[in-house]
Amino acid sequence: MAVTNWNTAPDYDNWGSDTWWNCNDWILWHKFLKEKFGQTKANFLWDYAFSQSGSFSGNLDCRTFNSSFRAYVKQNGLQPYANAGIFAPILQGAGTIQDVTGTAINTTGNVASGILGTVDSVLGGKSFKRTISIVIIVGGVLGLAYVYKSFKKNKL
Repeated sequence: MAVTNWNTAPDYDNWGSDTWWNCNDWILWHKFLKEKFGQTKANFLWDYAFSQSGSFSGNLDCRTFNSSFRAYVKQNGLQPYANAGIFAPILQGAGTIQDVTGTAINTTGNVASGILGTVDSVLGGKSFKRTISIVIIVGGVLGLAYVYKSFKKNKL
């Protein structure tokens, strides 16, 4: 269901095959809310509605994998991590974590696309890019841990 005005009810991702609002729909809805109610009330309504998304909802990828969505919510003071449970204070309080994580995923995704461009398109587009991004990030963290452990062991 397309967002046509401030009174459009959010379309959440449910289990199974269904439709849900993408990142641009959430941005558009916030713009309509701002126009109708002003920034403060629009932010309150948007934050509450976005936090009602289920744990594995497709729209939650917006806050991590979509740089234009992250820029919009940051610019407008929105709280897309309100439903992150015990991690919400950490993720909300430090926009830098959100920025660093998103930037790292964007960068590794771009590297993966550049190196594996043909394979990326053959094996599934965005899902493959995300998988490669996560593998590269985890590999980098494990590599740094190994180097640190080796350095510390040799120093003693």
